Amino acid sequence: MDADPPLPGTPDRHWLTPVVAYALLAGGVACILFAAGVTAPASVAALTTFGCALFIAAGGFLGEVVLMHARAAPPAPQQAAPPVRETAESAWSILAWAGRQRQRLRERLAAIDWVGAWAPAGIAFAGAVIAGVLAAAMWRDTAQAVATPTHQQVLGCLLVVSAFPLLLADRVLARRSDRPHGATAQLEVLLRVPLAAGTALGVSSLIRSLGYHWPFLVDRAVIVLVVLVATEVALRAAAQVFLPMPPLALRRTPAASAIARLISLHWPRPGELGAGIQRRFGIDLSRSWALAFLLRALLPVAAGLCLFGWLLTGVTALGIDQRAVYERFGSPVRIVGPGLHAHLPWPFGIMRKVELGVVHEIPIVFPVPGSDEPAPAESAPPVVGAEAVPPASADRLWDSSHPFEASYLIASAAGGQQGFQIVNIDLRVVYRAGLGDAGALAAAYRVADPPALIRAAAGRMLVQHFSRYTLPEVLGENRADFVASFRTELQQRLQRLQAGIDIIAVVVEAIHPPPEAARAYHNVQAAEIRADALVSQSRGKAELALGQAGQQADALLDGARADAAEQVDRAQAASTLFGGDRLAYQRGGQAFLLERWLSHLDNDLAHAPLVIVDHRLDGTLAPTIDLRRFGPTDAPVIPAK
Repeated sequence: MDADPPLPGTPDRHWLTPVVAYALLAGGVACILFAAGVTAPASVAALTTFGCALFIAAGGFLGEVVLMHARAAPPAPQQAAPPVRETAESAWSILAWAGRQRQRLRERLAAIDWVGAWAPAGIAFAGAVIAGVLAAAMWRDTAQAVATPTHQQVLGCLLVVSAFPLLLADRVLARRSDRPHGATAQLEVLLRVPLAAGTALGVSSLIRSLGYHWPFLVDRAVIVLVVLVATEVALRAAAQVFLPMPPLALRRTPAASAIARLISLHWPRPGELGAGIQRRFGIDLSRSWALAFLLRALLPVAAGLCLFGWLLTGVTALGIDQRAVYERFGSPVRIVGPGLHAHLPWPFGIMRKVELGVVHEIPIVFPVPGSDEPAPAESAPPVVGAEAVPPASADRLWDSSHPFEASYLIASAAGGQQGFQIVNIDLRVVYRAGLGDAGALAAAYRVADPPALIRAAAGRMLVQHFSRYTLPEVLGENRADFVASFRTELQQRLQRLQAGIDIIAVVVEAIHPPPEAARAYHNVQAAEIRADALVSQSRGKAELALGQAGQQADALLDGARADAAEQVDRAQAASTLFGGDRLAYQRGGQAFLLERWLSHLDNDLAHAPLVIVDHRLDGTLAPTIDLRRFGPTDAPVIPAK
């Protein structure tokens, strides 16, 4: 396996390290690929974290496998470099100097053992970085939703079962490590990381299948362990660049972890720590007087620190909104205000803190009977800008249910019969602990849950109030008078109980019937709105029809007037032309008629085909181009004489 000799009587298993290395690498890749197909984030985180632990161990084992091959390979023959003869001319030549530098660089690169020196560090660094990054990315997914209980049980069983081969390999390596700090012991320590991770994640998945949510803390603890070990291995591999290389026979993979060495069933022994420091750095802690003095002074210093811590329990700092009841030997002595106070340490003196001037607002609402939901606690109103969109809590319309409304039965009379109706009320009480000493004592000793007490007293008062009035009387009463009387009566009840609570204000946000009654009211309002809309729509249609009729009448009248004007103009133009022609005939006679006949002929001939036949044309004058067109439609018709 490595340079460590095997145990007496035990065959040297060189095949064990490669088999474990390839098995760890295959297991890590399989976990990552299988996690990619799982939908539950918690299961993905568990599988990925276990795969990262396998990657860390695989990096150490693969580095040792590379060192095994480097030791088994025959040494490379040393070739003497050819001497470079320098002449007076070449000593000052740039080309000769470049050739010498290139030759020296080749010699240095050839002297580097890339396989036996740098490959193990590169493999360990790559595996540690990949494992650390993937494990850190799974931090948020550990607290997310989990798969079904069956899937969680299957996943837990697989992780627990996968720990058995790792445990077997760990025990085999532990039996072969005759030297506690050799390569075998180093790999055995590194193998504890996936072994512990698989066991812890498997048990966590099995517990989660029972419905518990707290096991995600175990998953996060495993992630922290994997990230710390990966960081240590990466730093060791990076530091390999700056450290001198030991001989190949004594060389070890840099994938080692002091954090993983702490994963053991026994406490770390100081002697082993001192021996490791002496072997690693050459420092003998047993001869250090400072360490010996520290060991002798450890018990007195620890006792002094414990005594000082116990005495500090006699000092209490109270804020500006706090006060406290000082108990000395179990009996209240006085009330102290804000500031720094010194008193007897615990358990002889106890400060019971009480609020001072802190204002609370709680809604008077109760959980639905039969449900496990508690009553809503006090909630501070959200801060909203003047121009911002109001939140849903600011909705005061009673057509939808609100979380801080309580429903009460109220008397009603409908159709001459007695009945009941339901009214919803959103009522809040603003209170604080009493400012006097009596209020502080009552808040510290008499009332364990002030909101519950106020909610019960106010609820009983609301029931009595609504039982005396009908719905119209409740909706029509003066809101200010109701708030004032309700606050006074509630304060009197709390004073009779000696609760030490001051009621500052009672705020009534809304009193209305239940949201289901809004439908009927909305239907009445909608019918009235629809009637008004139909009337307005009919009026609009009438106005539209009247406007369209007037527009059409105006268009017809304007068209008739335009046609009449055009006809009058044409008649006037024709009369003027006729008068002109008559005057021209009177003055010109036949000349005017001939001119008019020739004008009409010119206009008509311009739009008609014309053929001119000259009796002087014969066949002797050649060549002649006949441009006449003969056809059934275009042939000229010559009348017979």
